[in-house]
Amino acid sequence: MLRAATLPRPPAALRRLTATPARRVTDDFDWHTPIDRSRWFFCETLTPLYYAPIYRELAPDHRRRYNQLTGMLANELISLLESEFLDAALTAVATADPADSELREAVIRFRDDEARHADAWDRLNRLSEPGWYQTRQPRLVTVSAPVRALSRFIARHPLLVPVVFWVQLVQEERSVEISRRCMRVDGDRIEPRYAGVYAAHLHDEVRHVQIDRHLIERFYRPRSPAVRHVTARLLRGFVSRLLLTPGRSSFAVVRRLVEESPELAPLKSRIRAELRRLTASDEYHRMMYSRESTPVTFDLFDRFEEFHQMQHVLRAYRPRPVTQS
Repeated sequence: MLRAATLPRPPAALRRLTATPARRVTDDFDWHTPIDRSRWFFCETLTPLYYAPIYRELAPDHRRRYNQLTGMLANELISLLESEFLDAALTAVATADPADSELREAVIRFRDDEARHADAWDRLNRLSEPGWYQTRQPRLVTVSAPVRALSRFIARHPLLVPVVFWVQLVQEERSVEISRRCMRVDGDRIEPRYAGVYAAHLHDEVRHVQIDRHLIERFYRPRSPAVRHVTARLLRGFVSRLLLTPGRSSFAVVRRLVEESPELAPLKSRIRAELRRLTASDEYHRMMYSRESTPVTFDLFDRFEEFHQMQHVLRAYRPRPVTQS
């Protein structure tokens, strides 16, 4: 398990993190054979509805299709984060200190990795539903215009609004956990192209978590107590309203599932109600963010006292004393 205490420290760490040549994760994949719709696209325990009682009442075919739709939603979310939010933030950081060549090289490599990843997620979705994904326009992700505008502003000004570095860390480490869980699924249950992209994605994401930690040390730790307090409040709101609670995008998956399987229409309201109640599910919270799934993030929450307030959002987080080394 990747722990904060074991992460390499700069500046030598940045040189090591850019030493391995970049490689397109899609180069060796078969993007022509039609998708195998008898397989799952995602680890079952990563899907929100898995933690709702009604999930056990769904037929196997309905569970599998819900899984596939959730896998495509995850692809859209990760691609959107990597191609818009992180690209803008990393571009800004790369020019923050022209004299720091180590930082610039590491961040540019990070940004290029994310562009390659976004391409892989987009290609997976085009393979999964060719009629839906002729363009990169999301079909399942729904983000309001004000939220999207605010996110773009924050991404373009990471030094002014350093919550960017925490959002990167939280989501990159969450991506590590997604890949690991999908790779642990038994046998050939997950569609081979999906399994291959998760495996290729994992190596880069572990490295990105290390860079995220360095960026927090470099651009967040020296900030004033007032800026740090505001940053913690922003992250708390971002996680609780956009990342943790099943919302508009999760309901879009349910809507599509019911459109494809009209026999589920009588259950639609109950499914939506049970998804909303997941905010009170300890098991769901542990899957999303916990010391097992996001250990580096939680260790840094412990270190920076202003983030102890995350315990009021994340049911699995309780601050621990920081051990001095």
